[in-house]
Amino acid sequence: MAHCPLQAKRCGGCTRLSVPYEKQLNHKQKQVEALFEKVMPITGMAEPFRYRNKIIAAAAYDRDGLMTGQYVYGTHYVLRQEDCLLENAQAVRIVNTAREILSAHRVQAWDERKKTGLLRFIQVRYAARTDQALVTLVTASREFAVGKAVARELRERIPAVRGVIQNVNDRPGSAVLGFEETVLDGTPVIADEMCGLKVFLSSRAFYQVNTEMAEKLYHKAIELAGLTGSERVIDAYCGIGLIGMLAAGKAKEVVGIEQNPSAVRLAQRIAKENGIGNIRFERGDAATVLKTRSIEADVVLVDPPREGMSPAMLDALKALRPGKIVYISCDPRTQARDVKELAKAGYACSPVWPFDLFPHTEHIESVVLMSRSGS
Repeated sequence: MAHCPLQAKRCGGCTRLSVPYEKQLNHKQKQVEALFEKVMPITGMAEPFRYRNKIIAAAAYDRDGLMTGQYVYGTHYVLRQEDCLLENAQAVRIVNTAREILSAHRVQAWDERKKTGLLRFIQVRYAARTDQALVTLVTASREFAVGKAVARELRERIPAVRGVIQNVNDRPGSAVLGFEETVLDGTPVIADEMCGLKVFLSSRAFYQVNTEMAEKLYHKAIELAGLTGSERVIDAYCGIGLIGMLAAGKAKEVVGIEQNPSAVRLAQRIAKENGIGNIRFERGDAATVLKTRSIEADVVLVDPPREGMSPAMLDALKALRPGKIVYISCDPRTQARDVKELAKAGYACSPVWPFDLFPHTEHIESVVLMSRSGS
């Protein structure tokens, strides 16, 4: 059983670290079994530590000066953090080095109450398989006179850092990233490898934080789809398109649908890089695209946000009437709600497959196949 000194201070990063891992898996298994009639054994990690490929460190002050860390559970009070058992060690080193450089340049942390300071967050994306990192410094305003100097020094000290970006977030509230970005040094995109594909990552595009377990989840989703090479497939909420690209190798054609324009551009670049010619991408809200554009499908892959599918999306799927819907979820509760709604439209639910992408937390991922009666 692992121990972290921040546990006693109610760090919000890993609320179940003190619970033996097997008990964590049993607890999550029972949570999913309470929601679905048939559930397969949960897939966990052999080594459930250092799995996070992305760090978001909040900036604040204490008596020792500029600090970065995680919030106390349920608050915006920042705990100074020098290490984390869930985060990739190289990514942790990058955060700590960036903080040291920013402190040396007298960059002040943003104070939400006083409306003073500049630095709000340090975000690090680290691709262990390529040893490439992308650092995003989130600031409360555009004025960042030492930004380029900070970025150059960070890249000189840690060559794995391929790019440093300034993201401006001047909005109140807890959102991490704003909408305006500037490259301070290097490149705005890094490369990684996942599921046999070369992928590209930006600061904003969605990417699972646990690469090892995401591969297992995605492969199970494609297995459940049962593709034979003749199917037309839709990958809704496709992000940078990885699930759809895996399907493309086993289907006739794939259409990915994604609202985030930068994610669509990355998806197109990834498809071209990997020589995948039978996939295309539609930009827009998934429900709207399905209702307004002439797209047919035998199989639909869906991976919606935590709140699940909207009523409009469920209506669009019912109207489309694909033979199969493969539903990946990061919240089995909303997945169960949507599965019940699809059952009213004649879809039968296969056993649910849970995956532990977030050891030592309450979060669970799961995937299920919905098959239309008579298809």
